[in-house]
Amino acid sequence: MADFQDKYGPWAVIIGASHGTGAESARQLAAQGLNCALVARSAPALLALKKELKTRYRVEARVITADLSTEAGVHHVQDSLVDLDLGLMVFNAGAPAYPSKFLNAPLQTWQDLLNLGANALMTLTYSIGQQLRERGKGGILLMGSHAGLGGNKKFAMYTATKGFMLNFGESLWMELKDQGIDVLNFLIQVVDTPTLRKEMQRAGIEGCDSDTIPGVYPAEAIVKLALRELPNGPTFIHPEDEEQGAGTGKARGSAVKERWEHTAPFVGED
Repeated sequence: MADFQDKYGPWAVIIGASHGTGAESARQLAAQGLNCALVARSAPALLALKKELKTRYRVEARVITADLSTEAGVHHVQDSLVDLDLGLMVFNAGAPAYPSKFLNAPLQTWQDLLNLGANALMTLTYSIGQQLRERGKGGILLMGSHAGLGGNKKFAMYTATKGFMLNFGESLWMELKDQGIDVLNFLIQVVDTPTLRKEMQRAGIEGCDSDTIPGVYPAEAIVKLALRELPNGPTFIHPEDEEQGAGTGKARGSAVKERWEHTAPFVGED
């Protein structure tokens, strides 16, 4: 615990902390003794989580309510973090996978998704990454999705934003790994969250009220594994890499290194 606190503490920011893997990330980080800045749109959910963390784990917690699909919301988060000694960013923000053919949905729907999944991620990683680089240690955990591995009908923008996160994170891993900053893309297939259960209920899928859903993993197990693998970036694909050991995720890391070997002679270092 002391090593974990030294590397990733004293404060962690969890972006998208209202429920599911975000809230569970806060709980497990608090159990390791880290103070938590909680970011999401839902103030009641964050306030309840703050009370839980302070009561159960005796850590400090800060609530930051913001809509990260807006520029104002992103700036509000930045301003609310400037006085904290951050050692870890968990980016868990996301929206339900809105299934629609690209040309059939309102353009604003896709613009909001792009702002959340790409612009907010880039901007917050830039400002928080500056802090981590100055302190010479820390971590960036990107809770991603198998959707980032390829396109899919009716999910053009959803898969595009998840693909942005994946390639962005792998590139940052190469840039920051020698500066004491761990970067991990943790790609989830299906995880048990309130959002998933609501979508299943809306679609009339049986089993959404069961204690466990076949083929769906509990958030607690997912977060535990993600935090374990944080030092071992750039990518961990669940469940395949857990079942196969050093599987596809590690192969992607080797591919990133190989691409840089080919690119480096033409661009150099800055």
